[in-house]
Amino acid sequence: VRASVESCLGTVVEEAGGKSLELSFRAEPDVPSVIIGDSRRIEQVMLALLHGGIERTERGGIDVQLSCQARGDLMELRFRVRDTGRGIAARILRSGLGDDIGGEAQLDVPGDALAIVSLSICRRLVEMMDGELRVEQGGVEKGPDAGTTFEFTILTQVMHTPVAVTQRTLEGMRVLVIAADATERRVLALQAELWGAPATVANVADALALVQEGQPFDLAIVEHRRPAIDGLALSIALRSQRSPAQLPIVLVTAATPGPEEAGAADSGVVQATLTKPVPPHKLHDVMAQVGTHQEVEPEPHPEVAPGVLKVLVAEDNPLNQNTLRRLVGKLGHHVDVVSNGREAVAAVAREQYDAVLMDVLMPEMDGLQAAEAIVRRWPRGTRPRLVALTAMAAPGDKDRCLRAGFDDYMSKPIHLDELSETLSAATGWRATPKGM
Repeated sequence: VRASVESCLGTVVEEAGGKSLELSFRAEPDVPSVIIGDSRRIEQVMLALLHGGIERTERGGIDVQLSCQARGDLMELRFRVRDTGRGIAARILRSGLGDDIGGEAQLDVPGDALAIVSLSICRRLVEMMDGELRVEQGGVEKGPDAGTTFEFTILTQVMHTPVAVTQRTLEGMRVLVIAADATERRVLALQAELWGAPATVANVADALALVQEGQPFDLAIVEHRRPAIDGLALSIALRSQRSPAQLPIVLVTAATPGPEEAGAADSGVVQATLTKPVPPHKLHDVMAQVGTHQEVEPEPHPEVAPGVLKVLVAEDNPLNQNTLRRLVGKLGHHVDVVSNGREAVAAVAREQYDAVLMDVLMPEMDGLQAAEAIVRRWPRGTRPRLVALTAMAAPGDKDRCLRAGFDDYMSKPIHLDELSETLSAATGWRATPKGM
């Protein structure tokens, strides 16, 4: 269920970002992971409500909440989509949510017909799932930011599945949460505490004071949402007090990261960057990867790529080196590490690697230059599979990497499942004939 909502939010993130709107999502802890139902209908309703909310909203954002309640042998799921937009005319709501599509609304008024039909389709889809679609709003008469809240419910069966053994515990990880408003701080802190990580919430001034006083933290989660909070400036201030090894920082941005955020990540000021809305599983993975707390090792990953591969990691950041070394090792592969592109080219000349995981921005020779050098010297079928690693997925990054000769592309932070899939493609890579 969460994955369906996260997929919908991912679909509209660029549309919302174009208007500088913030997207947020929170699911209650007791919401089941898997249900027996029609995900396509859920996503169709969710996308219609999200698109409508973004169209009406000029400032603020869209908040999605997911909760549940037992109904005998069934489960009622409740989806709430709230925007801070201008509201919807009462005539449209009455026509769209009633039985008479025409009603009192003027179907020849620009926008009325589309809005009414969209609402009517949503209502009927929800009713097909034994649910109900409701709306609460201030109304257009209350001003441009009155806001609208749609809530729809569905009745479903729960599919009980065992907890994945690959999820790492964060038990005991001490987390510092810094955000502009109290609600955002509470949401992030609650999520961390659900995984056993005690969280301290703070504003900018309090956070700096806590760190200067020597309070121990294993990780800082910093919101970056100008002008409300300048997370980059705060991260730089925190970094002046403690090294990345002492206090890793996860930057949570309200908009698609730009050059400033990329620079902060590549220089080691922040160790990971996430863009809202942040799916809980991604937040968990990042906390597990970059946090300094020594965690209990999980069971081995069940989807290890067949055969042991020889992997070269080219990365100048020591913290990222250790993370990649651990992840590759966890998948059962042999790993060597170098610190720049020149060393990577030399290592490929000495050893027969199956894959090279190479950071794009490195000193002496960057990843793009190193990839070009390797491709010129060794044709496909005789060289390792080249995988670009970059801290930011900026527009054009992937094309630029592929043009340089990389065979694949991964955005940091690197997740174990994605890495497993990427390295699986390197099996037998050297034996692949030219032109394949």
